[in-house]
Amino acid sequence: MDIGISTAIFYPEVLTEEAVKILSGQGFRTGEVFANSFYEFSKDYAYELREITDKYDFKVNSVHTVSSAFEPYLFDAYERRRDDFFKIYLDFVRFAEILGAKVYTFHGLVKRPHRNMRFKDIVYIYDKMVYEGLSHGISLAQENVSWCLSGDLEYLKRLKDSVREPLKYTLDIKQSIKAGQSPYDYLDVYGEDLMNLHLNDNDLLNPCLLPGKGTFDFKELFTRVGETGYAGPGIIEVYKDNYLTLADLKVSREYLERLTL
Repeated sequence: MDIGISTAIFYPEVLTEEAVKILSGQGFRTGEVFANSFYEFSKDYAYELREITDKYDFKVNSVHTVSSAFEPYLFDAYERRRDDFFKIYLDFVRFAEILGAKVYTFHGLVKRPHRNMRFKDIVYIYDKMVYEGLSHGISLAQENVSWCLSGDLEYLKRLKDSVREPLKYTLDIKQSIKAGQSPYDYLDVYGEDLMNLHLNDNDLLNPCLLPGKGTFDFKELFTRVGETGYAGPGIIEVYKDNYLTLADLKVSREYLERLTL
């Protein structure tokens, strides 16, 4: 398994394009690009960033974005608002396509939808999103997020049983810990539809640490993930306060790489 990293680890101190340059300098060759503003959804910026990722030999496997700023509105009870934000979604899908990404890491609804939005309406929107994403070569990968509906295992099971288009999934360890669940509970739901993997460590006091700084058994994780047939990278995704130096990131990658041998 290739070990990559998310540009989100520098938020909010480093611009996305500079993050790519820095991470490449630390030996990372694959990762997830986190677009931190609507400006970064633009076609011009996407082509600018693609030039940089090509120059610095940094392969973009997945993209992520300011999800709470627009993703919930894709399911808004007001149809015109849904249509407006679906246009934004399409902009982001095109951004991902230009970068050569294959996966869009998706948070989705942060709370129960308006009473006018029934579950079948939510499923219809997911089907529409997955279809449009795949038309640009991008798989929609629902992430388990503790503060979203997707932290609920039963909700994820309902989605998986109901969405007709091929919905995929992102497993995030820290978000499972914050939700009070084992990451393997989510993995059991995802199965062969796992499309993206966020790596972070934890211990009894901290739900998110740099891999290698906690007690999580990554060897078991890689074995269990491999049993699903997952062939993608593992993406280190932690917060800015989870490390001190750039060298820490490199050490963490090398630690994980040894476990995948």
